[in-house]
Amino acid sequence: MAVEHITWGARTLSGLDRFGRWIVTEGMEDWWGSPEPRGRSQDRPDADGELDLPIYNQARLLTISGHLHSLGHDTMHEAGHYLTSSMKGRFKVQGHGPTLWADGKRNSKIRFLPGTDKFATWQVQLKFVDPCKYGETRTWAASVGSNASGIFHRGNYGAVPRFLVVGNMPGGYRLTIKGQVFTVTKPLIAGQPHSIDYGDGRLRIGGAIVHGGLGYGFTPFITGGLPTALSIEPLTTGTATVTLTLTDTYI
Repeated sequence: MAVEHITWGARTLSGLDRFGRWIVTEGMEDWWGSPEPRGRSQDRPDADGELDLPIYNQARLLTISGHLHSLGHDTMHEAGHYLTSSMKGRFKVQGHGPTLWADGKRNSKIRFLPGTDKFATWQVQLKFVDPCKYGETRTWAASVGSNASGIFHRGNYGAVPRFLVVGNMPGGYRLTIKGQVFTVTKPLIAGQPHSIDYGDGRLRIGGAIVHGGLGYGFTPFITGGLPTALSIEPLTTGTATVTLTLTDTYI
């Protein structure tokens, strides 16, 4: 049986560390489940029901409570100072299926209450502005005339494709994934890789956003459990390799 280990940044919330044994007693239901939905509602004019408007996920909120069984009295108080100093960090859960993580920040004061000489209770409220949970990351590579196939992720939500393109294509190029094209008209020059993030649809060179340089195209997310393929082709001439990075994404 896998051992539960829950951390937030450098802080242990469930498991053993230099302070003793931490135990989460309640509050994980909002991690296992989905966040609250958000969206507008509007009645249908002169008709029954409402208009079918888009719906989205709110930020994920967690209120986690637990115990600390410390190694000693002074150690317990040291642990309290350490826990309550945190502002933000990566929340990671191990021991319950795939290891999942999300970046969360403090959403209220952190409570730490000594109960006996070596025992304390605590409570942490976290807010995840990105409500998704993430798991394993994989990469695939495709080049001109050699497509990448069997691209997948194991999550239950749309995963954002991110690409790194290296090579020489002076007339630009076209990426195709899930049968949908994304056209880059900005010349690809050797030694100046292109980064493309379908999360915002931006092209970057050396970390700087390129304004313009994009043509017709789509930015589909990858559906969990449905394999797809990736290809690259020049708009005029040249050769290049595109590397796709994809992370298991859950909601």
